[in-house]
Amino acid sequence: SSGINAEYGGMRDQLYPWGNAYERKRMNIWQGKFPKENKGKDGHIGVAPVKAFQAQNSFGLYDMIGNTWEWTSTVYGVDPQTKMPQYTLRGGSYVDSVDGKFNHKADVTTRMGNTADAGSDNIGFRCARDATSQDLERHKKQEL
Repeated sequence: SSGINAEYGGMRDQLYPWGNAYERKRMNIWQGKFPKENKGKDGHIGVAPVKAFQAQNSFGLYDMIGNTWEWTSTVYGVDPQTKMPQYTLRGGSYVDSVDGKFNHKADVTTRMGNTADAGSDNIGFRCARDATSQDLERHKKQEL
């Protein structure tokens, strides 16, 4: 393992994969009065297609925050009612907000748990592979 967290694009202490400043056309979140009106200022109402926004970091990764929660295999905890394990969801979705005034704040630190039998159109998963030494070298060159 390279020790680099791809979600952050090699950066640390940032709110978004591209840096600290919110950019409206970089992720799909709720824009308007929740839950009655989503103005779609980011170009989408509901789930956006994959790659609807430019790559979010220098690794060339897409949709790291907003749009759909990313379901991971990391155990989050146990559901207090069902006693089933909860798995970590990260990054927020299109029903979340930039500031957390409703639902969740959509940024790289946002996490919550859900059980494996949960289903919603704002939960998805990421297909990924390990970075090769060539990928890491290309990333280093882009940072220069």
